[in-house]
Amino acid sequence: MERQQLKHVIRTLWITGTAAVIIIAAAAWWLGEEHRDTRRDDAAVLGDVLVGRDGRTLTTTARWAPCQSKRPQLQARESAGTVTVVLRESTADLRHQCASTDQQVSTTLNEPLGTRQLVDAGTGATITPFGAAQLVAPHYLPQGYAQTDEIYEEPSAERCAPSPFNRTDTPSWTRFYQKGSTRPSLAIAQVTKPAPDDGRDTPASVDGHPAHLREQGSAHCLTWSNGKYSITVLSRDPQLPTAELLRIANQLND
Repeated sequence: MERQQLKHVIRTLWITGTAAVIIIAAAAWWLGEEHRDTRRDDAAVLGDVLVGRDGRTLTTTARWAPCQSKRPQLQARESAGTVTVVLRESTADLRHQCASTDQQVSTTLNEPLGTRQLVDAGTGATITPFGAAQLVAPHYLPQGYAQTDEIYEEPSAERCAPSPFNRTDTPSWTRFYQKGSTRPSLAIAQVTKPAPDDGRDTPASVDGHPAHLREQGSAHCLTWSNGKYSITVLSRDPQLPTAELLRIANQLND
Protein backbone atom coordinates (compact mmCIF):
# COMPACT_ATOMS: atom_id res chain seq x y z
CA MET A 1 0.00 0.00 0.00
CA GLU A 2 1.34 3.43 -0.92
CA ARG A 3 2.09 5.95 1.77
CA GLN A 4 -0.66 8.33 0.64
CA GLN A 5 -3.21 5.52 0.66
CA LEU A 6 -2.07 4.46 4.13
CA LYS A 7 -2.57 8.00 5.45
CA HIS A 8 -6.06 8.04 3.93
CA VAL A 9 -6.95 4.73 5.55
CA ILE A 10 -5.64 5.85 8.95
CA ARG A 11 -7.55 9.13 8.74
CA THR A 12 -10.74 7.29 7.80
CA LEU A 13 -10.35 4.87 10.69
CA TRP A 14 -9.69 7.72 13.10
CA ILE A 15 -12.80 9.63 11.98
CA THR A 16 -14.90 6.48 12.11
CA GLY A 17 -13.60 5.59 15.58
CA THR A 18 -14.21 9.11 16.91
CA ALA A 19 -17.74 9.09 15.55
CA ALA A 20 -18.38 5.72 17.15
CA VAL A 21 -17.17 6.96 20.53
CA ILE A 22 -19.45 9.99 20.29
CA ILE A 23 -22.42 7.83 19.32
CA ILE A 24 -21.78 5.38 22.16
CA ALA A 25 -21.39 8.22 24.68
CA ALA A 26 -24.58 9.89 23.47
CA ALA A 27 -26.46 6.59 23.64
CA ALA A 28 -25.19 5.93 27.16
CA TRP A 29 -26.26 9.41 28.26
CA TRP A 30 -29.70 9.04 26.65
CA LEU A 31 -30.24 5.63 28.21
CA GLY A 32 -29.13 7.00 31.57
CA GLU A 33 -31.55 9.90 31.32
CA GLU A 34 -34.31 7.59 30.14
CA HIS A 35 -33.59 5.24 33.04
CA ARG A 36 -33.60 8.11 35.48
CA ASP A 37 -36.88 9.42 34.09
CA THR A 38 -38.70 6.10 33.99
CA ARG A 39 -37.21 4.12 36.88
CA ARG A 40 -39.56 3.76 39.80
CA ASP A 41 -38.86 2.22 43.18
CA ASP A 42 -41.41 0.50 45.39
CA ALA A 43 -42.21 2.24 48.66
CA ALA A 44 -44.43 1.26 51.57
CA VAL A 45 -47.86 2.84 52.06
CA LEU A 46 -47.27 4.48 55.44
CA GLY A 47 -50.45 6.48 55.88
CA ASP A 48 -54.11 5.64 56.14
CA VAL A 49 -56.13 4.68 53.06
CA LEU A 50 -59.49 6.08 51.99
CA VAL A 51 -61.95 3.97 50.00
CA GLY A 52 -64.15 6.10 47.76
CA ARG A 53 -67.92 5.90 47.68
CA ASP A 54 -67.65 3.78 44.52
CA GLY A 55 -65.71 1.16 46.46
CA ARG A 56 -63.02 1.20 43.77
CA THR A 57 -61.03 4.39 44.39
CA LEU A 58 -58.19 4.08 46.90
CA THR A 59 -56.36 7.18 48.16
CA THR A 60 -53.34 7.57 50.43
CA THR A 61 -50.59 10.08 51.15
CA ALA A 62 -47.20 10.41 49.45
CA ARG A 63 -44.23 12.74 49.31
CA TRP A 64 -43.07 14.15 45.99
CA ALA A 65 -40.08 16.39 45.37
CA PRO A 66 -39.78 18.61 42.25
CA CYS A 67 -36.37 17.04 41.58
CA GLN A 68 -38.14 13.72 41.01
CA SER A 69 -38.99 13.33 37.34
CA LYS A 70 -42.47 11.93 37.92
CA ARG A 71 -45.06 12.18 40.65
CA PRO A 72 -45.55 9.11 42.87
CA GLN A 73 -48.19 6.64 41.80
CA LEU A 74 -50.37 4.40 43.93
CA GLN A 75 -50.72 0.98 42.29
CA ALA A 76 -52.81 -2.03 43.23
CA ARG A 77 -52.60 -5.74 42.44
CA GLU A 78 -55.91 -7.55 42.79
CA SER A 79 -56.81 -11.14 43.53
CA ALA A 80 -59.98 -12.86 44.66
CA GLY A 81 -59.23 -12.36 48.35
CA THR A 82 -56.75 -9.48 48.58
CA VAL A 83 -55.78 -6.12 47.13
CA THR A 84 -52.08 -5.33 47.51
CA VAL A 85 -51.06 -1.68 47.25
CA VAL A 86 -47.67 -0.09 46.67
CA LEU A 87 -46.32 3.41 46.07
CA ARG A 88 -44.20 3.74 42.95
CA GLU A 89 -41.71 6.60 43.26
CA SER A 90 -39.33 7.90 40.61
CA THR A 91 -35.71 8.46 41.59
CA ALA A 92 -34.65 11.96 42.59
CA ASP A 93 -31.99 14.05 40.89
CA LEU A 94 -29.71 14.53 43.87
CA ARG A 95 -27.68 17.16 42.02
CA HIS A 96 -30.34 19.68 43.06
CA GLN A 97 -31.86 20.53 46.40
CA CYS A 98 -35.64 20.61 46.51
CA ALA A 99 -38.31 20.70 49.18
CA SER A 100 -40.89 17.91 49.16
CA THR A 101 -44.54 18.49 48.35
CA ASP A 102 -46.87 16.26 50.37
CA GLN A 103 -50.02 15.18 48.57
CA GLN A 104 -52.75 12.58 48.28
CA VAL A 105 -52.56 10.07 45.42
CA SER A 106 -55.22 7.65 44.15
CA THR A 107 -55.72 4.53 42.09
CA THR A 108 -58.85 2.83 40.75
CA LEU A 109 -59.50 -0.88 41.21
CA ASN A 110 -61.03 -3.07 38.53
CA GLU A 111 -63.62 -4.27 41.03
CA PRO A 112 -64.87 -2.78 44.33
CA LEU A 113 -62.71 -3.62 47.34
CA GLY A 114 -65.67 -5.18 49.14
CA THR A 115 -64.61 -7.67 51.80
CA ARG A 116 -61.19 -8.28 50.27
CA GLN A 117 -58.18 -7.71 52.53
CA LEU A 118 -56.13 -4.60 51.82
CA VAL A 119 -52.38 -5.27 52.17
CA ASP A 120 -49.30 -3.04 52.00
CA ALA A 121 -46.80 -4.64 49.62
CA GLY A 122 -43.87 -2.93 51.34
CA THR A 123 -44.45 -4.27 54.86
CA GLY A 124 -47.03 -7.01 54.42
CA ALA A 125 -49.24 -5.23 56.96
CA THR A 126 -53.01 -5.36 56.67
CA ILE A 127 -54.62 -1.94 56.22
CA THR A 128 -58.07 -1.14 57.58
CA PRO A 129 -59.30 1.62 55.25
CA PHE A 130 -61.61 4.52 56.04
CA GLY A 131 -64.82 4.62 54.02
CA ALA A 132 -65.55 7.90 52.24
CA ALA A 133 -69.26 7.39 52.88
CA GLN A 134 -68.53 7.92 56.60
CA LEU A 135 -66.89 11.32 56.16
CA VAL A 136 -68.69 14.34 57.58
CA ALA A 137 -69.38 17.01 54.97
CA PRO A 138 -68.51 20.69 55.53
CA HIS A 139 -71.43 22.93 54.59
CA TYR A 140 -69.42 26.03 55.37
CA LEU A 141 -65.84 26.98 54.52
CA PRO A 142 -64.25 30.42 54.95
CA GLN A 143 -64.28 32.52 51.81
CA GLY A 144 -61.71 31.46 49.22
CA TYR A 145 -61.04 28.00 50.69
CA ALA A 146 -61.37 24.84 48.59
CA GLN A 147 -60.39 21.20 49.06
CA THR A 148 -56.99 20.20 47.69
CA ASP A 149 -54.88 17.08 47.14
CA GLU A 150 -51.91 18.86 48.73
CA ILE A 151 -51.43 18.24 52.42
CA TYR A 152 -49.35 19.47 55.31
CA GLU A 153 -47.96 17.70 58.35
CA GLU A 154 -47.97 19.46 61.68
CA PRO A 155 -44.81 19.55 63.79
CA SER A 156 -45.06 16.79 66.38
CA ALA A 157 -45.12 19.32 69.23
CA GLU A 158 -48.15 21.07 67.69
CA ARG A 159 -50.02 18.02 66.38
CA CYS A 160 -53.79 18.02 66.85
CA ALA A 161 -54.62 15.31 64.29
CA PRO A 162 -52.97 12.04 63.23
CA SER A 163 -49.88 12.34 61.07
CA PRO A 164 -50.72 11.74 57.39
CA PHE A 165 -47.69 9.44 57.16
CA ASN A 166 -48.29 7.23 60.19
CA ARG A 167 -51.15 4.77 60.00
CA THR A 168 -53.34 4.91 63.09
CA ASP A 169 -54.50 1.91 65.12
CA THR A 170 -58.05 2.74 64.05
CA PRO A 171 -59.07 4.06 60.60
CA SER A 172 -58.78 7.81 60.09
CA TRP A 173 -58.77 10.33 57.28
CA THR A 174 -57.93 14.02 56.93
CA ARG A 175 -59.10 16.41 54.21
CA PHE A 176 -57.10 19.54 53.47
CA TYR A 177 -58.15 22.95 52.20
CA GLN A 178 -56.24 25.85 50.71
CA LYS A 179 -57.04 29.47 50.05
CA GLY A 180 -56.32 30.43 46.45
CA SER A 181 -52.89 29.25 45.33
CA THR A 182 -51.34 29.22 48.81
CA ARG A 183 -50.27 26.07 50.60
CA PRO A 184 -52.98 24.20 52.58
CA SER A 185 -53.67 25.75 55.95
CA LEU A 186 -57.01 24.25 57.00
CA ALA A 187 -57.94 20.61 57.61
CA ILE A 188 -60.74 18.39 58.91
CA ALA A 189 -59.59 15.11 60.50
CA GLN A 190 -61.81 12.19 61.43
CA VAL A 191 -60.70 9.24 63.58
CA THR A 192 -62.65 6.11 64.58
CA LYS A 193 -62.15 6.51 68.32
CA PRO A 194 -63.13 8.92 71.10
CA ALA A 195 -61.44 12.30 71.29
CA PRO A 196 -58.75 12.64 73.98
CA ASP A 197 -59.46 15.22 76.66
CA ASP A 198 -56.58 17.41 77.77
CA GLY A 199 -57.28 19.40 80.90
CA ARG A 200 -55.15 22.26 79.57
CA ASP A 201 -57.53 22.83 76.63
CA THR A 202 -60.29 25.42 76.59
CA PRO A 203 -63.79 23.91 76.92
CA ALA A 204 -66.17 24.49 74.00
CA SER A 205 -69.29 22.99 72.45
CA VAL A 206 -70.04 21.71 68.93
CA ASP A 207 -73.63 20.86 68.02
CA GLY A 208 -74.35 20.02 71.65
CA HIS A 209 -71.24 17.83 72.06
CA PRO A 210 -68.48 18.76 74.55
CA ALA A 211 -65.40 19.99 72.71
CA HIS A 212 -62.03 21.51 73.50
CA LEU A 213 -59.95 24.22 71.87
CA ARG A 214 -56.19 24.11 71.70
CA GLU A 215 -53.62 26.64 70.55
CA GLN A 216 -50.05 25.44 70.07
CA GLY A 217 -47.54 27.56 68.23
CA SER A 218 -48.97 28.52 64.86
CA ALA A 219 -51.72 25.89 65.06
CA HIS A 220 -55.14 26.09 66.62
CA CYS A 221 -57.69 23.30 66.60
CA LEU A 222 -61.12 22.28 67.80
CA THR A 223 -61.77 18.63 68.71
CA TRP A 224 -64.92 16.78 69.78
CA SER A 225 -66.64 13.37 69.55
CA ASN A 226 -70.01 12.83 67.89
CA GLY A 227 -70.50 9.44 69.55
CA LYS A 228 -68.76 7.45 66.83
CA TYR A 229 -65.86 9.55 65.57
CA SER A 230 -63.34 11.99 66.95
CA ILE A 231 -63.41 15.04 64.67
CA THR A 232 -60.87 17.86 64.57
CA VAL A 233 -61.00 21.12 62.65
CA LEU A 234 -57.51 22.58 62.60
CA SER A 235 -55.88 25.62 61.06
CA ARG A 236 -52.42 27.06 60.56
CA ASP A 237 -53.76 30.31 59.15
CA PRO A 238 -53.07 33.08 61.72
CA GLN A 239 -55.76 35.20 60.06
CA LEU A 240 -58.45 32.57 60.60
CA PRO A 241 -60.05 33.21 64.02
CA THR A 242 -61.29 30.50 66.35
CA ALA A 243 -64.85 31.62 65.67
CA GLU A 244 -64.43 30.35 62.11
CA LEU A 245 -63.39 26.90 63.36
CA LEU A 246 -66.55 26.80 65.47
CA ARG A 247 -68.64 27.88 62.48
CA ILE A 248 -67.13 25.14 60.29
CA ALA A 249 -67.64 22.53 63.02
CA ASN A 250 -71.27 23.45 63.71
CA GLN A 251 -72.13 23.18 60.03
CA LEU A 252 -70.67 19.71 59.42
CA ASN A 253 -73.24 17.22 58.20
CA ASP A 254 -72.98 13.52 59.15
